[in-house]
Amino acid sequence: MSHHKWQSWLSFTGIALGVTMVVAVDLANSSARRAFSLSLESVAGNVTHQIIGGPKGIDESIYSRLRRELAIRNSAPMVTGRVHIGDQVFRLIGSDPFSEAQLNRHTLNISRGELPALLLNPTAVVLSERGADRLNLSLGETFKIQIAGRESEVILAAIFSTDNEAATDGLIFADIAVAQRLLQRPGRLDRIDLVLGQGNPQRLLGWLPDDLKLVESETRNHSLQQISEAFHINLTAMSLLALLVATLLIYNTMTLSVIQRRHTLGIYRTLGVSRREIFALILSESLVLALVASTTGLIAGLLLGQVLVQLVTRTINDLYFSLHVTAFLIDPWSLLKGFTLGIVMTLLSTLLPAWEANRTEPTAVQQRSVLEEQWRRRLPLFIVFGLISLLLGMFLVRQNHDSLLEGYAALTMMVLGFCLIIPSLVVWLSRAVLLLTPQSLVIRMAVRSISAGISRTGLAVAALAVAVSVTVGVGVMIGSLRHTVFVWLEQTLNGDIYISPSNPNDIGSISNLKRDLSNVDGIRLVTSNRVLDIESEFGPMRLWAITPSGMNIRMPLKDSVPEATQLFYSGEGVLISEPLAYHRQLGSGDSLSLHTLKGPQQFPIVGVFYDYTSTQGLVAMQRDLYRHWWGDESVSGLTVYGDEGVTPDALLNATRDIIGNRQAQFQLISNGEIRQVAMRVFDRTFVITDVMRMLAVLVAFIGVLSALTALQLERAREFGILRATGMTPGQLRVMIMVQTILMGLIAGLLAIPLGLMMADVLIEVINRRAFGWSMQQILPPIVLVQAMSLALISAFLAGLYPAQKAATISPAAALREE
Repeated sequence: MSHHKWQSWLSFTGIALGVTMVVAVDLANSSARRAFSLSLESVAGNVTHQIIGGPKGIDESIYSRLRRELAIRNSAPMVTGRVHIGDQVFRLIGSDPFSEAQLNRHTLNISRGELPALLLNPTAVVLSERGADRLNLSLGETFKIQIAGRESEVILAAIFSTDNEAATDGLIFADIAVAQRLLQRPGRLDRIDLVLGQGNPQRLLGWLPDDLKLVESETRNHSLQQISEAFHINLTAMSLLALLVATLLIYNTMTLSVIQRRHTLGIYRTLGVSRREIFALILSESLVLALVASTTGLIAGLLLGQVLVQLVTRTINDLYFSLHVTAFLIDPWSLLKGFTLGIVMTLLSTLLPAWEANRTEPTAVQQRSVLEEQWRRRLPLFIVFGLISLLLGMFLVRQNHDSLLEGYAALTMMVLGFCLIIPSLVVWLSRAVLLLTPQSLVIRMAVRSISAGISRTGLAVAALAVAVSVTVGVGVMIGSLRHTVFVWLEQTLNGDIYISPSNPNDIGSISNLKRDLSNVDGIRLVTSNRVLDIESEFGPMRLWAITPSGMNIRMPLKDSVPEATQLFYSGEGVLISEPLAYHRQLGSGDSLSLHTLKGPQQFPIVGVFYDYTSTQGLVAMQRDLYRHWWGDESVSGLTVYGDEGVTPDALLNATRDIIGNRQAQFQLISNGEIRQVAMRVFDRTFVITDVMRMLAVLVAFIGVLSALTALQLERAREFGILRATGMTPGQLRVMIMVQTILMGLIAGLLAIPLGLMMADVLIEVINRRAFGWSMQQILPPIVLVQAMSLALISAFLAGLYPAQKAATISPAAALREE
């Protein structure tokens, strides 16, 4: 290792990179999972049940009656909402400190002297020490918070400390009356948290009004957690795919260290060193290298994980739900798993070269041709095993199971199968290229050397092809989904201006604005809608109530009963989103149970529509049908439709003029702005995926570099002969660079069919099972250009060092025998 520093660093880097990838992604995943658990725990605590209300929440008199009539003391009212402080998002928790004391949660270390100010000041709020530091606030300082576009001024009445800082990071506490005023929910509660013993749930169920529902906290939390589980599995699979590439790299680098000393090992065997001692020597050296490299990989994984966790939590916030906990949490199990994988993968990668060194006769050790001949004899066997693996993967793909892990197992088998076939394809393609090459001795020697050193070049091409195929597969998947979302936005966003009231319950102001807008020249129609979370037989669900006058609202239907549109607008059925239909095995003609003010009710499903706003599920309902069962007149948004010929800017200015001094009450956004925001969120969501595939390409680049270095080192004597017989340093450089670039070209060409196969599985199986989305599969030309560019550039850069080293070799030193 000390004599071959560059090669030792390659071996070290290969192992460290593989460990880094696994540890970083695993830590980011575990941090996001832990953040979700802490977010739930910090809000729910030891609560066993919750009472959930309808669209307007729960009348606070229910809580008083609950304690008075049923004597359930372990109960606490709760009001929560999302607030913005500057550019940071916090969750406002409104609770009753006396009730909280009985539940023994949210135990804030507040001194008695601060408690009166907290209870009596109508603007008092409380922050944790970490939260106050994050906002640079001191005790008694006044600051502003924003809620749904409204700005309110509050005072920091107390700062508390806690044993678990991460659990309260991102929370802002207030007395329940203060929270009700800030959130504009006077006399209303979001829920009532309970700690119930055996028998109490049945007694409470008989007492509750029809419009309220008792749910188990554990079941509800589990339902929420399942929403993002597919996302975490996808990330884990991406890291394991990168580990597959890293394994090929580790095999290359560990084989390189054995190749360095084939001559020396042959002398050892001649002098009487046993095969067992040779085997133990190689394994012990790789173990020491693995320990050092894996430790370095852990450290690098910790650093990279801190970057990835921000991307992961941001994606969860964009797609699923708001996490107030974003701290980077170190999971010892993730570190142990990454460290163990590094050692195990290194030892497994070393077994084959160690076995070869152990089994080869001393005379054969001196001959490189013996190893290459062994590899050529194994190529047909590789093809057989590769085809079997490919067929098994395709068989699993065609199974109608919902298992995401089974889908990834099928994808892994297909990738492994293709990898086993690659060395044979490299030999055939290099021979085909040889027929087309000009009669240039240097170039023909470069082409022949690819198949001559297939034990090295085959693995290098396989590693690079797999890494580039990940770029192709993921690129096609993201491009297809982006195109599908863009077309879907074009079809569904047919309004011109969208207005959101800061207070959906301020029906008078909303009605006045709607009337004023309807009288403006250039405005054809103004419709209202209601969007809210409701309870269903499957847990929390999103409901979209559409005004009957909005007949021109277009929802692309995937499946429907006859006359579905007429049935929907007449209030005789509901439409459900594709993810909801897929995950809950529902379809047209089925029914869905929703909890209304009159208790659970069955609603017939008349159609399934495409939707990419949520993986949780969305139910669309005619507004009159919604009013009948929920008795809610609140409005979440207004949609303004302009006349033909009216420009978007003119319509936007006219709407702003009508709103006038009511800017604080209403937020408006144009159709074009919504599309821009939607696509920006989409692109931001897949930043983590782009980072993962770039890291995979980096791993493959190191693999190609190590394989080429190994090949050139083994050919040092050959290069010495070529130099001694008249080949110039320039010709030697050209020969090696042609060989390297041709390997990159072959890897790029082979990566395209593998990437397209991977994209098909990602789109039709993985994405479908994970999110329930279907998409139009397209092949963006830029993806193919990027793939070929990556392969060629990686190969070119990887060949520079070996070419320079070979060109500057001393013929005398290369030909000297000890």
